[in-house]
Amino acid sequence: MKNATTERPAGAPRPAPTFSRLDGPAVAADPEPFARAYQECYAHAAQLSDHSDPPIGDRLVRHGDRPGFELLAAMDGERVAGYIYGYTLPVDTLWWDGLTPAPAPELTREWPGRTVGVCELLVGRPWRRSQLGAQLFDGFLRGRTEERAAALVAEGNDVVLDRCEKYGFAHVGRMEPYPGWRPHHMVVRSLRTG
Repeated sequence: MKNATTERPAGAPRPAPTFSRLDGPAVAADPEPFARAYQECYAHAAQLSDHSDPPIGDRLVRHGDRPGFELLAAMDGERVAGYIYGYTLPVDTLWWDGLTPAPAPELTREWPGRTVGVCELLVGRPWRRSQLGAQLFDGFLRGRTEERAAALVAEGNDVVLDRCEKYGFAHVGRMEPYPGWRPHHMVVRSLRTG
């Protein structure tokens, strides 16, 4: 039985989450809380290969080794309420391979510090419709030094695709990021002002 002093009364408002920025080594040291939050968020679609192959814990560790990796976490006590992460795309990135229609070379050309690839944004069910996703997006992108951001949104995820458009992202094509994954929409947004 839980201690009554730690339970939140039914209908009581949730306290505002706290935010923390983590680098690759910090995430690699303990990817489990983020993997668990991902699995809870996508439990309804766990059978889809883009949610399980490779497992999110492996992806977090692998991506954490990339230059410019950062994860912005929203925490409700010890529980992950949501997070966003990405890294700086390298000059020789494969990020754009398979994009259709075939993009102009100016779109896919990378140089050091040109693009942050946003790999994941999720908000746990109890925190949805609280603007937490917008806070994570804004907080993550505000801290970046790259010229632009790029993200992939799974086909059929119209809510996120619409939000990306509201955040200033433009649709530039479609691709299958990994063999066997659902098609995804590629969206891009400038991070420069003025």
